[in-house]
Amino acid sequence: MSSLPLEQQVLLALQAGASVGLIIRLWWSGLYRTYPYFFGYLVVAFLQTPVLMPLPYSSLAYRNVWMISEGLIVCAYILVILELCKVLLNGLAGITTVARRYIQWTLAIAITGSLLLLEAERVPGSMIGYFFTCERAVVSSLMLFILLMMIFLVHYPIPMNRNVITYSIGYAVYFLTKAAAMFVRNLTPTWYREVSTVLVGISTVCLVFWLFFLSRRGETRKMVVGRRWSSEEEDRLISQLKAINAGLGRTVRTSP
Repeated sequence: MSSLPLEQQVLLALQAGASVGLIIRLWWSGLYRTYPYFFGYLVVAFLQTPVLMPLPYSSLAYRNVWMISEGLIVCAYILVILELCKVLLNGLAGITTVARRYIQWTLAIAITGSLLLLEAERVPGSMIGYFFTCERAVVSSLMLFILLMMIFLVHYPIPMNRNVITYSIGYAVYFLTKAAAMFVRNLTPTWYREVSTVLVGISTVCLVFWLFFLSRRGETRKMVVGRRWSSEEEDRLISQLKAINAGLGRTVRTSP
């Protein structure tokens, strides 16, 4: 780990401190029961650094352990987004089920398509290359889903507690940044150090944001994302949303 650039070592130290603070806060407030996958992701992501620290940065052991730990984190991303979908669409079972199926199918198609394109290039692939390809597909798919969810929440006046909004904003910023960083890294591999530093910096900022704004009180404080609607427009949109949810629910129940 000592071979990492100095700025990344400093950011990782700050990130570790923010992670520990957030894990303790979620446990102390009882929010780990409401967001168990988010809590699990924080624990796994935090443990990655101390597990890697004893290993030489350029060694094969470091690469293999990093890939295993990063693979667990990517799986945690998927579970976190499914959990986010559940809390955002609370009470809308039909839309939630369709959204979950969308995530599953999109991930499968994106990963398969990325690997097929990689094979079509006829360039000898490495294990790390295949891993980055799959990770990029997963992150890009989840980023697209989050953007669609944000558009949905801006359009429909669904009251949500402040914690859910804070949770969503943090992940929207993180996945947008990570997807953009992966794109830049593929175009200009010589910027790997700069891109890695930006990713660590943004993830640290998101952790600090959650640390300060996620709270037990945030579970009871209701807010609406987007523009202010008149009472007539709000009633019309909510009725429309309930009709869509009921229609999707019937479709899901009758589908094989």
